Amino acid sequence: MKCSVDRIEEGMAVLIVKGGGRMEIPLSQFPFKIKEGTFLNVEFSVDKAEKAKVKKSIAAIKKRLLNKRKNR
Repeated sequence: MKCSVDRIEEGMAVLIVKGGGRMEIPLSQFPFKIKEGTFLNVEFSVDKAEKAKVKKSIAAIKKRLLNKRKNR
C-alpha cells in the first residue's frame, strides 16, 4: 500500500492512502524521521505472538471471573 504524509499535528502523522482513505499514526511508531510530503510503502503482517498473548490473558480473566461466581 502506498501512502503520503499529508500533515503532522499533535504528534500524529496523518497519512493519505493512495486509492482512498487515511490513517493517523503516532510519530513514535515510525523507526525513522518523517515530514509532510514523505511517501511511504506500508505493509501489514499478522502478529501471531500478540494474538496468543491476548487469548491467554482473556482466558485467565474468564477463569478468574468464573471462579468468583462459583464462590458466591
